[in-house]
Amino acid sequence: MSKIEEQNLKRFYFELNEQKPVELLVNNHLSESDYWFDMHYELEIGLLMRGRMKREYLGHETILHPGQVWFCSMWEPHGFELLEIPCEVVVFVIDPQFLAKNNLLNIDMLAPFMVSPEKRPQFSGAEKDKALQLGESAKTILKDSERTTEWAKLQVLQLLLMLNEQWRTLPNEDQKFTKHLSIHSALQLVFNEKRLITTEEAAQTCGLSASSFRQRFKDLMGTSFSDFALQYRVRGAAADLKHSDQTQEAVAMNWGFTDASHLHKYLKR
Repeated sequence: MSKIEEQNLKRFYFELNEQKPVELLVNNHLSESDYWFDMHYELEIGLLMRGRMKREYLGHETILHPGQVWFCSMWEPHGFELLEIPCEVVVFVIDPQFLAKNNLLNIDMLAPFMVSPEKRPQFSGAEKDKALQLGESAKTILKDSERTTEWAKLQVLQLLLMLNEQWRTLPNEDQKFTKHLSIHSALQLVFNEKRLITTEEAAQTCGLSASSFRQRFKDLMGTSFSDFALQYRVRGAAADLKHSDQTQEAVAMNWGFTDASHLHKYLKR
């Protein structure tokens, strides 16, 4: 059994929204005892700046050197171990909506997250030096800029464009990728509409039977569609309660809950 299966997975929650769809983090690990395994709704791209680390997923692990990256998809269990310290990383945590709805680049920006870990794009050779330059720029932005969020959005797009320069996913190369495409309409439905969406409605949107959709979504996302959609609404409502002057009743109705007490029940969990 791998360490990621032995550990109690932490569930992290980030307060991202349309105004702040990307969070930029810089972590410095100074002890080899630093390691954890977690999962979260948001997408993640990390860039190793110095040191060495092992990134681990269910059924796959890889060793990273400076200038290389890792990806984490929605609710994908992942973790790391430090192999050489000090170890510095730049991390972009991304609201999936930001990439799903963004038409600025003529590439599928979700694709690298949807394929299995061993088939995701990676920097090599001179590309690693360019990646490190981007990482240093990100560190400067986090330290000195008053518009960190705006710059972070641009840097995520730049990083994905750099990674997609030579990377291609061939048709039918990865069955999991094809299956992910088949549930994409359901994900878009969740992202675009602030209301209760049943499994049956989502399945119909994807052209699948309810039972096939239910199993496929669980296999790919590691959670049921109903729980995924509910958690998205709860998180959205919580963000509105914190960042807007709407009443709890108004927020509850806006996100498809019957009333404030219905929403409060889920916020307490």
